[in-house]
Amino acid sequence: MNFFVIDSPVMRFLGRVGDIMILNLIFVATSLPVVTIGAALSALYAVAMKLARGEDPSVLKEYMRAFRRSAKTATVCWLIMAAAGVLLFVDFRLAGVFGGMVYTVIRLLLAMIFGIWILTFLYLFPYIARFENTVFHSVKNALFLSAAHLPSTVMMLVISIGLAVITLFTSRTFVIGTIWWFFAGFAAAAYTQSFLFCRIFSKYE
Repeated sequence: MNFFVIDSPVMRFLGRVGDIMILNLIFVATSLPVVTIGAALSALYAVAMKLARGEDPSVLKEYMRAFRRSAKTATVCWLIMAAAGVLLFVDFRLAGVFGGMVYTVIRLLLAMIFGIWILTFLYLFPYIARFENTVFHSVKNALFLSAAHLPSTVMMLVISIGLAVITLFTSRTFVIGTIWWFFAGFAAAAYTQSFLFCRIFSKYE
């Protein structure tokens, strides 16, 4: 009967799985307007980091509190990063009109800028979830942290890119992956990465 005791490891594990699924569904719902994705990401990581620290917050209340707190900064940062991402994509497409060495140089330069974009995006919204700062300093510090903690950055990139590659591997994995991302994927990835973010951010608090 110890299996069903509320404080047993199994029940705690099931409770954490339930928290992650609830968190994921809230994140998906609040991301639907698109313009709110930045605030939703910050709130997602705010709750995920609490869970990673072993806390047991009320997921919905904590999420909405974090969503409101970071809404302004996170939304501006999201719009900037989204615009930069679209511009990079367009530049990659337009680079095809050049030929020879010019084409190679432009593609290499754009690849470097895209790498900086990815590193900044990876840390930006977890940073906003943890610290209060201006938009400029949030972006700058996110890039600094990604470079200063490169081993952890690589691990988190492997988690994010690996899951995306698996999802897009075949049509079957795409269907399964879509269901996974809808019900748990975003929150599960954020929760896994949050163990690293908590360790990194604790050095600067």
